[in-house]
Amino acid sequence: MNNTRWSNIKRVARWEFIKALKSPTFLVLTFVVPLLMVAVGGISYLTQTIGSDQTVTVALVDETEDFYTFWQDQQHQSNLNLTLYPTSEQHLLEDLVLEGEYEGYMIFSEETLSTGHLPFYAEDIRSVNHDVIYRELESVISLHRMQRMGLAPEQIAAVGTPLRIDVRELSGEEINIAGLILPIISGVALIIATVFSGQVLMYGVIKEKQNRIVEILLSSISSFELMVGKILGFGLLSLTQMAIWATVGIIVAGSFFDVDILQFEAHQFVLPLLFFIFGYFMLASLFAAVGATMKEAEGSSQIHGLVIMIPMLPMFISGQLFMSPNALWVRILSHIPPFIPATVLLRMGATNLPVWEVASTLVALTISTIVITIFGARVFKGGIMQYDRAVNLRDLKAILAKDK
Repeated sequence: MNNTRWSNIKRVARWEFIKALKSPTFLVLTFVVPLLMVAVGGISYLTQTIGSDQTVTVALVDETEDFYTFWQDQQHQSNLNLTLYPTSEQHLLEDLVLEGEYEGYMIFSEETLSTGHLPFYAEDIRSVNHDVIYRELESVISLHRMQRMGLAPEQIAAVGTPLRIDVRELSGEEINIAGLILPIISGVALIIATVFSGQVLMYGVIKEKQNRIVEILLSSISSFELMVGKILGFGLLSLTQMAIWATVGIIVAGSFFDVDILQFEAHQFVLPLLFFIFGYFMLASLFAAVGATMKEAEGSSQIHGLVIMIPMLPMFISGQLFMSPNALWVRILSHIPPFIPATVLLRMGATNLPVWEVASTLVALTISTIVITIFGARVFKGGIMQYDRAVNLRDLKAILAKDK
């Protein structure tokens, strides 16, 4: 490593980046998969929109003799079309529903006002849009109850005012949305980058090892240069992929709300970027080392599954992290090397970490990245040229002892 030539590392990184950039896998993951996700989301949104605009035609028997009038006074535009029938004609409604005149009928009584239970009858209850009925009736029935209790209009308005909690920091500063979401986005991006590019990196190493291409490569560059070049190349590929996703995401989001309210500032990117870079380099070194110890891709699936769990663990417990970001076990997890970057980034989105803790976790991450990269380089160097079998624990001990 003392004779490392950065020109060789840059050549390897450039080669891996361009080769992967042109691969069908990258094109599919970068463009086709997001397009499919947008299409599925769009279809779901259109379905909900169409469903919410659907008009439901219902017959009503008003035993209280005043609800229907109140309903008419309250409703100007409604997706619920109510037709009033007297109690004496209730026996006709079932036939009218079966004939398709109405989607169903309901009976509004004094019991409805006291218990909130409103009987509704339909030929096929699954085909009726219950959301429209509930949305249109719930608030009107509540207002009707309060009016019958003798509340004045201003009292009704006061009761109906929803609770709104204005969260303010003691410093008086407004909560910056960008400062909350940037660490979370970086944490998720780290996981995606590690899972996808790390997987491609590991299987690429195994494939080159199987094809003996690595012999040709190592005749002109060192194993450390090869490993670091691959990590940088695939890291740049992941950043390119996420930049494309972010650009498309911002454009799409801009059509729904004003993205200027996020108010991104340059200094807010510094810490998330540092944790992302060190975290990716540390985890990618593990993937490269694992790939070098394997004889074939089929045999690496179980070990790959274990390695892939490392960056995924903080995401699995993200609910607890957001609920208790300063719990003792969370703080301990924030200083355990493989979990530092994702855990700290997720915590930054949930709370303001004290300066000492940000500093301690960053120092721990930096040291861990250096140690794991050196460890990975030794394993990579010793395992990459072993073709006859996978590296076992005894071989691993010998490799590490040899490089001391």
